[in-house]
Amino acid sequence: MIGEKKDTQVTTDRATNGYKPTHTARPTSEFNYKELADIYNQTRLDYIVPMPMNAKKMEEYVTNFSVDLDASVVVYNQEGQMAGLGMLGIRDDRAWITRLGVIPERRGKNLGMFMMTTMLDAARQHRCRLVQLEVIRGNTPAYRMFHKCGFHDSRDLLVVRRPPGTIPFDNPEPDAVVTNLSAADIQNCLDNRSEGASWLDESISILKAGNLNGLRVTLPTGESGWIVYQCTAFQLSFLVLHTPSHLRDRMALALLYNMHSRHPMQDTKYENIPAFDLRWPVFQKIGYVEAFRRIEMFLYF
Repeated sequence: MIGEKKDTQVTTDRATNGYKPTHTARPTSEFNYKELADIYNQTRLDYIVPMPMNAKKMEEYVTNFSVDLDASVVVYNQEGQMAGLGMLGIRDDRAWITRLGVIPERRGKNLGMFMMTTMLDAARQHRCRLVQLEVIRGNTPAYRMFHKCGFHDSRDLLVVRRPPGTIPFDNPEPDAVVTNLSAADIQNCLDNRSEGASWLDESISILKAGNLNGLRVTLPTGESGWIVYQCTAFQLSFLVLHTPSHLRDRMALALLYNMHSRHPMQDTKYENIPAFDLRWPVFQKIGYVEAFRRIEMFLYF
């Protein structure tokens, strides 16, 4: 197993709700991406949604989501055994806890709380005013731990999928003009989008992810909307739609129809769409289904 303890050191002695850490940790900057991916995968062997990673995916994740490798930790138990991983993203005065997990056979020793305490201390040291995270709905132990740390529910977020395939109905707006967005257009659209995106699909995350395409649909009336998305060989993701409020459903349907008509063979994964997004029925009409839900949680210092 990777990384039995050598020269570990205690990173914090702060008590959290009566808990005083007794474990040790090393910053993730001491590990390469393959090692971090392997540790992460070990923590997810029995997870609700495993989402396995390799070295390339781990490096992309760290880059795209502003993970601070010095503030993130690999944790060891009292026996010196590598036991878990936690990562902290930092953007200005905000932080994001992610990839948190403990190897199944080494759970039950307050290792999760130790990692949380360590990363919250790091967020304070970086003068963050807000720490946020997402937990899969149904992961009750983690949800309770986050509440003990002082986090409060913000909203439910949907993770949805659409399998490859053509759309089983005709173009809903055959007279609309559809144009491709240039790189400059995409940048401008993302710079001027409405606020409220989760950490995963904030504009900075999407721009770092790259491989972006975009379409603008203009109706005969001159009114228009746009969609930006990542397009890789096998998958569409990171969808962002701009739909004028009075044309919300009509424009959403036209945008999604034209995007999928151009990419009928790609699977689509759309993460963290707010559960209260009124356009969700339009996505369902196109063939999207809910895979699972996350609870977004905030902690203000």
